[in-house]
This record gives sequence, structure tokens and C-alpha cells, in this order.
Amino acid sequence: MKSLKVSSTALLLLLVAASLPAVAGTVDLQFNSTGSYSYGYPTYPYNFIVNGTVTETLMCIGYNEHITYGERWQATEMTVAAYGALINNPLKAEQLAYLYTLAVADGGANSAINAEAWFINEGQPAPEPDAALLAGFAPGAFAAVRVYVPTTDQTGWTDGVPQTFLGSTPEPGTLLTLGSGILGLAGLARKRLCS
Repeated sequence: MKSLKVSSTALLLLLVAASLPAVAGTVDLQFNSTGSYSYGYPTYPYNFIVNGTVTETLMCIGYNEHITYGERWQATEMTVAAYGALINNPLKAEQLAYLYTLAVADGGANSAINAEAWFINEGQPAPEPDAALLAGFAPGAFAAVRVYVPTTDQTGWTDGVPQTFLGSTPEPGTLLTLGSGILGLAGLARKRLCS
């Protein structure tokens, strides 16, 4: 009976750990579809299948790089702070993350938000789409935003180098609900096994 309790506790911890968002590591991205199309290219939302199962909505921050539907590649998932250190420009990384939060709140209706991110990152499209979008920007941690940077392994790339994308981490409330549900199920299973 004791080994059953230890096994169920270990399984529970494994399930909870697997549900937590990754802060760094390599993920598999597959471009599934996109929402709007303006400034000559698709703009937010870009729909991806992550690690073969989860569908996520991301925003691209590369204007000069291109991807094709169904294309798949590996990317390093990192925090905004880590991305800022990688590009040697923490302020730019935070501005891009801020624009991503605007695009999410807007639901992709204003394609100038994505285009402004391209402009900040690569200076295109020109002229600058809408500098006023940064009026509400204030430096911060942007802990709810993660960055997907393509790895140097070119396996799966079919159209040049993929862009870097921004996405969201699951909300803490969602994780708490998931964790509580798993704990509840474990408690129920324990009660049934012990009676």
C-alpha cells in the first residue's frame, strides 16, 4: 500500500510538472494558418502546432524572413529578458513584447501592431506603420510573454530562415485550476484505493 502511495504521488508531481509552462528549452513549431494579411505579408494571429499537439497563436517579429504553410522547425523558447540579452537590446525586446500584448488584446484586428513590431525589429515596412502604438509602453518584465527563436539546425526549413515569434505563457489561474483538478483526482483515487 505504501508503494502505491509513493507511485501515485510521483505520478501526480510528474503531471503537474508537465503542465507548467517551459521557460527555456527547444520546442517543435509547425506553421498551421494565419489570420490577417496586410503590409504584403500575413500578420497576427499566426496559428502553430507546438510539439505536435498544442495549437498556439503567435506573432512574428521578422519581416525579411519567410515561412510556408506546413513548414516545421525547432525553436528555443525563452523569456523576454533572455531574448533581450540575446539580441543585446533589452528595451527592444520589451517593446516587441508590449506590441504583442496589444495584438492579443486587439485580437489581430489592427495589423499595424504586427507591422510596427517588424519595423522596430528590422526597420521595415517603411514608412513606419504607427509609432503612436508605443505611447503606452513602459519597461517591465513581461513575464507572461515568451519568445521562440529558430535554432541553427535547418532541418525542416523549406523557405529560408523562419522568423522569431512571440507567444503567451498560460495564465497562473489556468495552471492553478489544472493543478487543483489533478490533486482532486489523485485524492479521489487514493480514497477509493484505501477503502
